[in-house]
Amino acid sequence: MSCLEKINIAFICTFLFMVAPPLLAQCNTGTQVGDVVTPYWREQNGFDEGVPIPNISSGQYALVNVIKGVQYEINAFRIRICRNGGGEHSIDSSNWVPASTRFTADFSGQVRVYYTSPGTGRNIVIKIIGGINSADNQETPPNQDNRWRTHFYREMNNFTNYLGYKDYDNHSFNEYRYPLGDATPIEVRSQGTVRAGILRYFTARSLMQNTFFSGFYYVKLGADDGTRLFINNEKVYDRWNPAGDYFIKIQVIKLSKGDQLKYEYFNNNIPLQYIFEIDPVADKIIENKTLTSSNGEKICIEETTTLDGDSFREVLPNIFTNPTYQWYYAKSLTGTKQPIGGNTRNYEVNTNTPPFNNPTGGIYYFFREARITINNIGVAPKTESIMSDPIQLEIIRKLNINVNPNKKSFCQGGNDAYIRVEITNHTQPPFTFRYKINGLEYSHVSNNRIFTIPINTSQAGTFKYDYVSITDGNGCTTKIHRADNINIIAPPTAVFSQLNTNLCLIHSEVDVMNITSLTGGFPPFQVSVKITNLQNSQVKTTVYNSVPPHQNIKIYHTPNEIGSFKYEIIALSNKRNCTTTYTDKSFIVTVTAPSIAPPENLTWCLPYVVSAVYNESNGHTDVSGNRYVLPIGNTDLDVNINPVPCCPTPNLKWTINNDLSNVRTGQPSAFMGEIAFENDTSTDKTYNITYWLECNGQKYNYVTRQIRITPRPIVEFN
Repeated sequence: MSCLEKINIAFICTFLFMVAPPLLAQCNTGTQVGDVVTPYWREQNGFDEGVPIPNISSGQYALVNVIKGVQYEINAFRIRICRNGGGEHSIDSSNWVPASTRFTADFSGQVRVYYTSPGTGRNIVIKIIGGINSADNQETPPNQDNRWRTHFYREMNNFTNYLGYKDYDNHSFNEYRYPLGDATPIEVRSQGTVRAGILRYFTARSLMQNTFFSGFYYVKLGADDGTRLFINNEKVYDRWNPAGDYFIKIQVIKLSKGDQLKYEYFNNNIPLQYIFEIDPVADKIIENKTLTSSNGEKICIEETTTLDGDSFREVLPNIFTNPTYQWYYAKSLTGTKQPIGGNTRNYEVNTNTPPFNNPTGGIYYFFREARITINNIGVAPKTESIMSDPIQLEIIRKLNINVNPNKKSFCQGGNDAYIRVEITNHTQPPFTFRYKINGLEYSHVSNNRIFTIPINTSQAGTFKYDYVSITDGNGCTTKIHRADNINIIAPPTAVFSQLNTNLCLIHSEVDVMNITSLTGGFPPFQVSVKITNLQNSQVKTTVYNSVPPHQNIKIYHTPNEIGSFKYEIIALSNKRNCTTTYTDKSFIVTVTAPSIAPPENLTWCLPYVVSAVYNESNGHTDVSGNRYVLPIGNTDLDVNINPVPCCPTPNLKWTINNDLSNVRTGQPSAFMGEIAFENDTSTDKTYNITYWLECNGQKYNYVTRQIRITPRPIVEFN
């Protein structure tokens, strides 16, 4: 073959190679080469040299991060873009000269880049050239409170071409980039994952919701080409495009919990430092919250307490001026705050002076206002103030106290003696009651507003009780300034003298015991006696009283019933009812009476007839000697007498047919007069002889016997 033919064949082969279709790379096949490629924005006007893609051969692919809506350019012609999960991704354009492939990502994630020409694709780069992130909301704050989310835009001093965002896990951030050489870009996320980077020629807007800070703070702000800060959409700092002043600035801001922050900055070419920084301790000018007085503190009336708080930090020149304080008080959390003149860091609440000397006490709320004038760059000076949280202060009123003994005289050994203490207004227990007895101090603690203090009655005498004070559970003490003299009365004593206890039956009182030498307490005195009838076991209690001049008490018995009666001394009491009890003083009273043994009834016959005379006038026969005459010394009518110790020799009295005009004394056998009974009738005639005994003027034991006189036989003359 001639050389010309060889040349023609080579030309034809080369032409065929150039016009032949590329080798088709199948999506979801091949092997990844190199690390994942993350494009980033660092130039304007399309002069970015791009991020290198590893060399790719047949059967290989490079994995590239993309953001939905953003347009990318690869400096190669035969490029195939596939989704990492499978399926081909569309291409916007592909040019041979100059070699380029452009595509706009239709999702945020990763794509596979295949090189479809024979051989190896070398020196391939990818760069961001346009488009807007359509996967993420550029107004969304971070998911956490008190954290930053920064949204990035691909132009200077503009917020149009949104790229993505970065979350910071702190309330401060400091993005420093070395200004010379190839610095590391800032990571940019889409849908939670880093998909891009940004380094130069960009604008950023950082958002924070619900800050945790409260107070005035120094803040470090800086982004070399422009910075501005908004709090709740109010601009508080503005250094936008500052014409060569690229230094970090320290400014002052007022923060309240829950504030919304927006911080904007931009970069014009050379990267440097982008910073928002607050040290919670070192940068705090004043929080006006950390008040040293505890909320809910209680103070006693007539005392003072100092409310204190944090102070202003050192003032940096020209940043803020006129730091001042002002104190207020209110009667309720929603009530009107009244200024109280305090314009210093602390304030002394004096309950001895108005308006806090109300004796009824009450709850007050105190507030401290911290005020400064802020002179930040780019905004007009503004006076701001922070009102502290309320300090609740309860002024404890004096206690209303009633202290009284239930009586002022008590019996020795009694258990009913006490001091009653009553606190009539509501306050916090426990209550400590302090008192003195004859100068010695004692205390008693109770959780009740009404309580009693037992009085010691073990010793007789007069004791002075001084009521000193009561301290409540809040530690507030109320003085009492009162006293009572308490008398402890000794129980009464006496001498008991038993009298005659062998009594005759009578119907008048007889003294059986005399109680003398009465002492212990005041008269009148009385003695309680238990009396038991030993015949029928009936029991009664009788009280015997002393009578003026109260020198003795007489116990008496009314002997109107025969029998034995047991007298037991139970107790001796005085006017205050102080009592001495006894178990060893008893005696028996015996009541008796002399008696006559029941006599037998008698029947007597008349003696022999002496004479009988017929009476012609009436036809009767008159019989003489119709009388029965008892011979002197005859004992038939005598009775047996039973004497008793109280009456050893009773007098016998008797009469016939109750003839009280003819009462005879002694036994009938000793009567020296005539004792005769007659019967001149034809029937029996009965006579009643009544006997009784007399002793000490009393009559005892009336008994009666019958004497029946039988008639004589009838004598008739015819």
